[in-house]
Amino acid sequence: MKVEILGCSGGMGLGQQTTCYRVNEHTLLDCGSGLGNLTQHELLKIDTIFLTHSHLDHICFLPLLIDNLFEFIKKPIQVYALPEVITTLQEHIFNWKIWPDFSTLPNAEHPVVAFNTIQPWQPISIQGITYTPFPVEHIVPTCGYHLQSDTGKTLAFTGDTTYGDAVIETLNRLGQLDVLMTECAFPDRLLELGKVSKHLTPVMVKDLIRSLDHPPLEVWLSHLKPSQQIEIRGELEKIQLKTTNLKVLEPCTSFQV
Repeated sequence: MKVEILGCSGGMGLGQQTTCYRVNEHTLLDCGSGLGNLTQHELLKIDTIFLTHSHLDHICFLPLLIDNLFEFIKKPIQVYALPEVITTLQEHIFNWKIWPDFSTLPNAEHPVVAFNTIQPWQPISIQGITYTPFPVEHIVPTCGYHLQSDTGKTLAFTGDTTYGDAVIETLNRLGQLDVLMTECAFPDRLLELGKVSKHLTPVMVKDLIRSLDHPPLEVWLSHLKPSQQIEIRGELEKIQLKTTNLKVLEPCTSFQV
């Protein structure tokens, strides 16, 4: 499976777009401002979106995408998320005050978007890849996704999360991973802020990886705060891991898993 890094920043600025990954040509993991790196032709191919949680940096381009494609959508774009996330979107975004309710347009029988509730550990198979939601720990209801291709390759995307026993237990349940794609929002000097906001710092990333029964072959890190990314990168470079390749993601890059 091809994974494209459209946006991977924890903030905004020149060259900094927020979380959005494209899997092959048709599926998105989150829908942050990184989606703006696709052309109109590429946007037209998107038919499935998996959301980790409702924070703005992960959903901000979803309303714009639907509006942009409105007259071209022949069948609904399928959006998958936890029930709490869908409720938040319907109450606070697609409410006719912030944005139209596209789940009822052009009419309720033939909408341009369909919201689908998911539950942890219930897999969804789409175009040769199985997506299995799994619980993580953040300050709002959040899930990650375990992706397994029909060739057996595996990637786990945690979305935003902290480090703790429950998260380790969940990741161990996933078994051996080819790639663990997670976050590192703050430098270690802001460890307490990381704990309060339930984000990771470099030392927490190190502890997380070392706590796993089966360390992943690669760890991809995102969500660095732009004003602190030089500091975070410097701390990450000092982490010594025996079997895991640590990589800080860059926008507009792609990998084959």
